[in-house]
Amino acid sequence: MGIHDRDYYRESARSMFDSWGRWSVTIWLIVITSCVFVAQLVTKGMQPPLIDAYGTYNYEAVRSGEVWRLLSSVFLHGSVLHLVFNMLVLYWAGSRLEDRLGSREFLFLYLSAGLFAGLFRFGLQFMDLAPRNPALGASGAIMALMVIYAFCYPHDRVVLWFLFPMPVWLLVVIYVALDISGVLGGGGGGIGYAVHVGGALYGLLYYQSGVHLSGLLPALPVRPRPRAAPRLRVVRPEADDADNEPEAVPAGLETPLHAASAPEESFEVRVDRVLDKVSKHGQESLSAEERELLFRASELYKKRRK
Repeated sequence: MGIHDRDYYRESARSMFDSWGRWSVTIWLIVITSCVFVAQLVTKGMQPPLIDAYGTYNYEAVRSGEVWRLLSSVFLHGSVLHLVFNMLVLYWAGSRLEDRLGSREFLFLYLSAGLFAGLFRFGLQFMDLAPRNPALGASGAIMALMVIYAFCYPHDRVVLWFLFPMPVWLLVVIYVALDISGVLGGGGGGIGYAVHVGGALYGLLYYQSGVHLSGLLPALPVRPRPRAAPRLRVVRPEADDADNEPEAVPAGLETPLHAASAPEESFEVRVDRVLDKVSKHGQESLSAEERELLFRASELYKKRRK
């Protein structure tokens, strides 16, 4: 695939549906979770409530074989405040971590963190170390993201309860300490301390291990989508406009728009390789030379749109 096929290069008269494919995984998770919450509200009047009855985490149900509840409960919430808080943290921490890790890796991280936190809670309940109350919410996965964020960006400043400014690492330490205290104290108050601790533990293990989950699984087949032909137009200077010299093109990008010569093909292959690397490993994995290559491609795109 050449640079002409890239979304950033083509002229676009897109519908709003076309833009959905450019949403980040973080945004998709927020949208899906919010839609599920609306479905919860709609079905609450049913007997039994359809979504809550079959998606909420329940120790006895999981033990009897309904293991999907370990993950489905991550997308359910008990109140608007619960949903809003988790989604705000997901957007704050998830957006930056997704840029760092890549979308595919971030999705595996989020889902596996929620699953691990649920299994950790199940284990504590099995050993009678935590109350066996039904539970729901993304808090385990969110706590994992917070721990990883604190390791990656420890000195970022946040304001606790809109009053107390502090670095992220200190905020995470306070939350984890409160959750551990809650588990040791019996986990009352309707708060899932066990799943919070499980999420924090998973975040620690993920960061320290350096394992890339997406590398452990085979790549999913990608069905090529039909693309509209790029609408390009070469504007040549008129004879009487000789004084208006065109702007200089960066070195190495002088290839004419209507030709597909070997130098341009080589340049396009290099750009594709760098973009694939960004998709898999995030922007921070790029070298200075690769960042310069993307900058040059961006400059080329700007000039070809004129």
